[in-house]
Amino acid sequence: MISYDGPINILLVDDHPDNLLTLEAVLGDLNYNLVKCLSGEEALRCLLKDEFAVILLDVQMPQMDGFETARLIKMREKTRETPIIFISATSKESEHFFTGYEVGAIDYLLKPFVPQILRTKIEGFVRMYANNKTLQLQRELLHQKTKELERMNRELMRTAYQLNKTQVMARVIQETSIDTMVTFDEEGIILAVNPALTPMFGYLESEIIGRSIAELIPCLGGENFKNVAAGEGGQRIELSPIRKNGSRFPAEVQLGLAMVDEECIYACTISDMTERKRFEQELMNAKDEAEIAARAKTDFLAMVSHEIRTPMNGVLGMTGLILETELDDEQREYADIIRKSGDALLAVINDILDYAKIESGRLELEEIPFQIEMVVAETFELFTAKSKELDLALTCEFDPKLPAIVVGDGMKLRQVLINLVGNAVKFTAQGGIHVAVHLLEKQEDAITLEFAVEDTGVGIPEEKLPLLFQPFSQVDTSLTRRYGGTGLGLAICKNLVELMNGTIEVSTKVNVGTTFRFSVTMKPQGTPADPDRRSTGKRIYLTDPSSSSGLSTEPPVAFT
Repeated sequence: MISYDGPINILLVDDHPDNLLTLEAVLGDLNYNLVKCLSGEEALRCLLKDEFAVILLDVQMPQMDGFETARLIKMREKTRETPIIFISATSKESEHFFTGYEVGAIDYLLKPFVPQILRTKIEGFVRMYANNKTLQLQRELLHQKTKELERMNRELMRTAYQLNKTQVMARVIQETSIDTMVTFDEEGIILAVNPALTPMFGYLESEIIGRSIAELIPCLGGENFKNVAAGEGGQRIELSPIRKNGSRFPAEVQLGLAMVDEECIYACTISDMTERKRFEQELMNAKDEAEIAARAKTDFLAMVSHEIRTPMNGVLGMTGLILETELDDEQREYADIIRKSGDALLAVINDILDYAKIESGRLELEEIPFQIEMVVAETFELFTAKSKELDLALTCEFDPKLPAIVVGDGMKLRQVLINLVGNAVKFTAQGGIHVAVHLLEKQEDAITLEFAVEDTGVGIPEEKLPLLFQPFSQVDTSLTRRYGGTGLGLAICKNLVELMNGTIEVSTKVNVGTTFRFSVTMKPQGTPADPDRRSTGKRIYLTDPSSSSGLSTEPPVAFT
């Protein structure tokens, strides 16, 4: 029995390297050849060279998005039948679902996805690919053998016509043992079948020979099989054959035509699709159940967090009033502990609410003019007291090409910076934290800014990096107990940055420091800031551990 044992190629397309690493981690142990591309153009070049069992395609990519890439793939004859699964983090769920299926995708997954579901889908499509390749090999072998038989037929025509005809039909039937193979003449009368007919249809060979093909496949009755062979010959079409007991089942049917001594002989291959259809339905049901569970979880988190935050604000408000009254030292200490604990709990609740809003797609961007320097300064003000307590330097550096004012959601940008600077302060024992802002790209109606938050802290082990942007995950549980936190901060940062059409990445070295870089897209307004004030590009101390005053422009100690 011939079977396909060649390489299984899977194409992964995403403009974010971190996402490609995540997909590789999910599929890496399946012994497939994972080809990673960072753009649609690169993916199309790969498709010109190699054949792929399935394509995992990100929707939102610069220059050429996933939908345009899919359209070009489906326009090419060689890749038209390659299954495409879209993976996207977009909030426009319904709109993108319809667009995805319209351009030819076979499935659509939303981030974050369940790894086991993705693995199961991939394994199903790989099996389909291997089966198709096996059938292709069998067809090629059948073609070669048919050519050989035709040559032998010409040589033995004068002396062995009847024997040659019998050999041709026998050889055609013997080529396929998994699927049912039926040959019939131009009147539709069955001439021969292979043994697979009995388990699939329930007929014995003696019961079906000499009867019409319409008794197995009703829609081929009359001369319909001639029209099918002429119009879709060689193509696999889905039909509903009928068994001996009258029941129907889904099947793929391929119809071919051969000429033997000017006589038309039709060959029909029937593949039972019952198990495949059942498997696809199970996948769809599992996907629906997962989506329902995800929505229920998001709604539950939002409701519970909101219900807790309302009374907590009352507790904090009343605690503030108590602290303004005359209290002895012990009472003030107790009240201050209540206030700090309440603030910590409220921060946790706010993280959960933010994440719930992001998951449900209810978080929207505002477009308000603001100053980038002011956002950075306000962020640093929150950590001034803590940095002086730890003897840390907070410094910043601004690109002279930055506009004085940009239009965008300054509050969400500030939230990202607060999370990143807060983490840097939390995990830095000595040295300092440096924030740099650069202009990456400038267009007529949009600019791309890059922010870098660099610290001299404990760093992150390389094996823990995949956990960084996962919700409710911590790099080190011992550090979690020491410093606290929900494990949502970086997940929220990633979602907010992507909401602002940007990306976020990290570089780190244990016991040396960590640098988080992220980009955001804003709209420009106004002219660049005063060049005399920022033309040098020097680092500016917003909080100097050696001074209780405000700003200092002395160059800081270089970070390693």
